[in-house]
Amino acid sequence: MKNALYRNYFRAKIDLKMKISTLFLFAVLFQVNANSANALQSISMKMENASIGTIFNEIERSTDYNILYKDSTLDLNKKITVNVVKVEIETLMNIILKESNVSFEVRRKLIVLIEKDKPAIKSTTPSVKQNKEVPINISGTVTDENNMPLPGVSVVIKDSMKGVSTDFDGNYSLDVPKGKVIIFSYVGYETKEVTVGDELVINISMVPGVNNLDEVFITAIGTKQLKDKSGSTSSSVQSENIEKSGETGIINSLAGKASGVRIGKSNGDPGAGSSIQIRGANTIQGASQPLIILDGIPVSNDNIGSVTVSQQSRLDDINPKDIESVQILKGASAAALWGSRAANGVIMITTKSGRLNKKPTVQYSLTQSYDDISVRTKLQNEYGQGQNGEYNVSYGESWGDKIANRSGEADIVDTSGGSFVSNTTGNEYYSVITKNSKETFRDSNYNKVFRTGTFSQHNISVSGGGEKASYFFSYENLGQEGIIENYDYDRQNIRLNTKFKVTDWLTWNNRVSFTNTKSNRIVQAGENTNGVLLGLLRTSPDFDISDYKGTYTSSSGDIYTNRQRSYRRHLGEAENPVYNNPLWTINEQKAPSDVNRFIVNPELTIDPVNWLKIILRGGMDYYNDTRSEFYPIGSASSTRSGGYWSQTDIVSKELNFDGIAIATHDFSDDFGLSATFGYNINDRDRVSNYNILSPFAVDSDLATPDLNPDQSSTSWSRDITKIRSNRGYGVLGINLYEQLFINLSGALEAASTIKGSFFYPSVDLAWQFTDLLNSDFLSFGKFRASWGKVGIQPEPYKFETLATTGFSSFGGAFMVDSEKGNSNLRPEIKTEWEIGGDLRFFDNKFSLGITYYENETKDILFAVKANPSSGFNYNYKNAAVIENKGLEIDLTGKLIDSENLKLSFNTNYNKNKNKVVDIAGAETVDIGGTSKAVKGYAMSSFYLPGTLRNADNSLDLDANGFPQLDTESRVLGDPNPEWRGGLGMKLEYKDFDFSFLFEHSHGGDYINRTNIVLYGFGNHANVAKEVMLTEDMVNVNGDVFAAGTTVRGNIENFGAGNVLLDESWYRGIGGGLGYNKTNDLYIEDATWTKLRNVTIGYTLSKLKLSKKLALESLRFSVTGRDLFLWTDIIDVDPETNNYGVSNAFGMNYFNNPGTRSVLFNIQANL
Repeated sequence: MKNALYRNYFRAKIDLKMKISTLFLFAVLFQVNANSANALQSISMKMENASIGTIFNEIERSTDYNILYKDSTLDLNKKITVNVVKVEIETLMNIILKESNVSFEVRRKLIVLIEKDKPAIKSTTPSVKQNKEVPINISGTVTDENNMPLPGVSVVIKDSMKGVSTDFDGNYSLDVPKGKVIIFSYVGYETKEVTVGDELVINISMVPGVNNLDEVFITAIGTKQLKDKSGSTSSSVQSENIEKSGETGIINSLAGKASGVRIGKSNGDPGAGSSIQIRGANTIQGASQPLIILDGIPVSNDNIGSVTVSQQSRLDDINPKDIESVQILKGASAAALWGSRAANGVIMITTKSGRLNKKPTVQYSLTQSYDDISVRTKLQNEYGQGQNGEYNVSYGESWGDKIANRSGEADIVDTSGGSFVSNTTGNEYYSVITKNSKETFRDSNYNKVFRTGTFSQHNISVSGGGEKASYFFSYENLGQEGIIENYDYDRQNIRLNTKFKVTDWLTWNNRVSFTNTKSNRIVQAGENTNGVLLGLLRTSPDFDISDYKGTYTSSSGDIYTNRQRSYRRHLGEAENPVYNNPLWTINEQKAPSDVNRFIVNPELTIDPVNWLKIILRGGMDYYNDTRSEFYPIGSASSTRSGGYWSQTDIVSKELNFDGIAIATHDFSDDFGLSATFGYNINDRDRVSNYNILSPFAVDSDLATPDLNPDQSSTSWSRDITKIRSNRGYGVLGINLYEQLFINLSGALEAASTIKGSFFYPSVDLAWQFTDLLNSDFLSFGKFRASWGKVGIQPEPYKFETLATTGFSSFGGAFMVDSEKGNSNLRPEIKTEWEIGGDLRFFDNKFSLGITYYENETKDILFAVKANPSSGFNYNYKNAAVIENKGLEIDLTGKLIDSENLKLSFNTNYNKNKNKVVDIAGAETVDIGGTSKAVKGYAMSSFYLPGTLRNADNSLDLDANGFPQLDTESRVLGDPNPEWRGGLGMKLEYKDFDFSFLFEHSHGGDYINRTNIVLYGFGNHANVAKEVMLTEDMVNVNGDVFAAGTTVRGNIENFGAGNVLLDESWYRGIGGGLGYNKTNDLYIEDATWTKLRNVTIGYTLSKLKLSKKLALESLRFSVTGRDLFLWTDIIDVDPETNNYGVSNAFGMNYFNNPGTRSVLFNIQANL
């Protein structure tokens, strides 16, 4: 009943939101239509050194006019400058064509270009007297790459000036003699030629031109710049590739698509957080994630987790289907304007918007996914619970008797002792005297915990615009069930982006979005006794986990209700079961969360004069996150077995304002300047309230603060964080001869986390050398170089030594914090330089980008151990140095480009070498668990005990030929790969399309601590083997086994002859719990290759659909996500990470597994 009421309440809230959104959208549409009806037919335009094709595109975008021209009439790549205010279209066209051999005629809303030595078009249908060939009427529809109608396409008969342009719905009709060729051309798209045969209907799908010379990228402050004029490198991912990834979150959708970017997944849980690392690690304990800029404003990508529950990265609140493009600014020079927030790179996200002069377009998409575990751990099914070959429930391992040797009869039990009765089935259990049953439960236990995961994603969007306004509205509903029972995730998104051209010099943009996410997470983190996989994989094969909850009655008749039955406590005889039965974890322990998020982004653009643009941009990112954790009495935790309930309320708000002025002027055809000045004010607040109740006075399944009225059992705390910063910045751009482009920039920043102000300079240079070569082979060539400084702010409130609340024994007074304050803190400073080049070949069909970079981060902040005599444990100070060196290569191209068949590819490669140069004399700095920062080694190196080694690194063996344990920790491995890369291809044949993407990570190390423990517990399949000895052999204890003996174990040669690895080895230094193990023997090569995604689709165009459907197009597709993995790593998906979103990675310890998926999608365009 409670769940039903909750769902109805939630639906009521969504219905209200939808009604409000619909009303708002109606108002926008009304305004758009009103603007269209009262539009003035004059135009203002300011475009410097832009191609004529780009200018035509802008005319068609901002007016009702379409331009009709023959493909060879005019050089559309010729660069000119246009600067006009409120002129008639005829005046503007005269300026554009004044130095050409082309004139024009304006016919209503059609501008026809005519070569001056040829007559104007007088008729689209020649008479029989004019042409002996009898024309036939050809008609059809022209659509864009998304199968949407494309108005204004030029449709011309080749070698003539006869033609038309498509109407508002992309339709055309033209009389053409049979055998003639029709040319379809449109600015920004590839020209198509079709020979007229017997078909009377010819439909054309236009595709964007390859490597458009006027491609733009988004700068750090959200303005546009021509990419070919930039000296900094960046990578971009378009919406099509994000949607094809099959991921529900933006972060994971970027995997394998950009050089220099590593996406680290925590696990396959719905909504689980993921990390983003650009060009290696730059800090030790500071913020490690890049800055996220959404439509020009910074937004949160917080991942506020706990030691027991993995949480979501806030970037994944955003609907991926709302994204137009993602641009990754990797270098310091590109990101320098964001100062102390940009050391880890900047990710620029642009959301979709409506188009002016475009009729309303409705798009509906439904995606249904089915998910499964990517890799399943191999467990043995042959030996029961116990030790030394004997069944014994007192032991937690599975080194007991051989199950096949049992009699198969019913177990002999002791009915005079204690008993357990299941709450659900009524089954009664007693202590086993003799284990006779041969029944095993590996698969059935597994199937009770895991299921086929699914998600359903509905997305609808409406977009369009008139002459003065445009809009984009979308709604998303995502419901996901994870592969673990009771792990669910739901997300609802509403977005409305509008643009109003108030006057010719004033434009108002507004973007508003609301997100609600709800999840029922599992208290499951691997490294705790409540972990799902920890309980499942350690359970012996002969224990059935089904009846996990019930009543225990002791031999003296005492009754204990709601006890947990696990393989360590067969009768629930103790309140603490040691390890949870996994069904207790997923059914009884709860960790729900509820997040509401608003992002508002108003922007005013003023063009007071033709050489000046002023942008006033505001932004607010607000979210509240309410989450709780509930452990009933009897949960497996030394601190929580008496019951534990907590509630955390997090409220985060970021306010941002930018005032930007951009001035440009060309002093001559060979020299131009641009200057940008801006001022930023940023305010970040976060308040976290924590309420904890433990232990419980009463036993209950309900998570409520009424479980214990005793105030001493309740604790409350609050964390308040406030960071304010002001930043002034400027950019000077120099253009010499339209070949050499130089940008000088700087940002002066003051922040509340540091004293004084700090300056972040940068410079980049781009030299286009194509014209010097006059090559038919090389279409474009550019050399680029850049240098810059960026930073990372200190944690707040580190200036002063703080006081904390004392214990009650001290009368409730305050005591000095264990960490000494530091009034001389500075930001971490990263200095980076890079050089590279961009080349395009064979008429821009192939593109190659190469970049080499080096960076060094100094003054890295971390807590350094203090001298005990100081009275403090740590000093927080600037102390460490890290460097990165790397190479990035990107290659794209079209292999086949015919009318019905197209084949293109893209590939990327990156290699990064990381090194901790200095850590202020400390031996190591902790990053997380086994990962440390160690001087002279790469960040995140494994720092653990291992085997004793000789000077030549060979094993130092004992007298029996076994490795010996070195209890002193040292660097055992480096998880950072030698290089990474991606390869994608796309094939289009008529209405079919096929694409795939592979990602490869080469080298590095991986340590599977899950298997170390499972080997020690006797549960892994590799320790269930039986071998017949062909020679006398010794085990680690020195026991000799005669030749011909059959034993459970493995034979190994460590360098001094064969030895027997049996229970004594695996339960000793060769496996089991704790860090003092031969860990280096379990380090594996981390090389892996994944088929990231593969998609096959079919599109039905408008004319192939029934008119009754009123659809422009209908697309069906099937996508496989992470379907195949190739790796030598045993039993684990190497991308999963025990430490979640952090710099620590490359280690598995009963992590929740990764997933692979098959998705079915249908998309309808109206």
